[in-house]
Amino acid sequence: MLTETLRAPVSLAPALLPQGEFFAPEGYSIVWPLLGAALVILCLGWVGWVFLSTRPGNHADVPGFVAPRNPDTVRAKYLALISQVQHRYDAEGLSGRAAHLELSAAVRSFAHEMTGVRAQRMTLGELRERQFPLLADAVASFYPAEFADNHSHADQPLAVSADVARNVVRSWH
Repeated sequence: MLTETLRAPVSLAPALLPQGEFFAPEGYSIVWPLLGAALVILCLGWVGWVFLSTRPGNHADVPGFVAPRNPDTVRAKYLALISQVQHRYDAEGLSGRAAHLELSAAVRSFAHEMTGVRAQRMTLGELRERQFPLLADAVASFYPAEFADNHSHADQPLAVSADVARNVVRSWH
């Protein structure tokens, strides 16, 4: 009896199908591959969004800058440098133009050491944009003597320029 029930479907199959016809298996709907592709695209988009949203941006900040531990030491260093420039000028070791160039370099380097901003290569307009008004005013006062030829005399004596540079260093906060 058990063998008859197992054979019955096999024996009924030719009776249900017309003689000689073959029906292929049912195919998948196009919906399933499209859903799979959409899921893969969604996953790749999410990974891309996570990657782009977590990477560091293009900041104007100086990465990894550490402020000096003792700003007074930095101030003393640049006050001594300004005094050296003035003494070399007074001893006629520097021209007025060279002395003003060194004063400008000194206050710009001082600002760099105190803030990390590369003020040595900034124009006067960039210094003003960065909100360094005292530094920008000092550099502007050095410009006439810095860009004068060696034979012309600057409007501002070096002693006044040195005092302006010292004021920048002393009043920096």
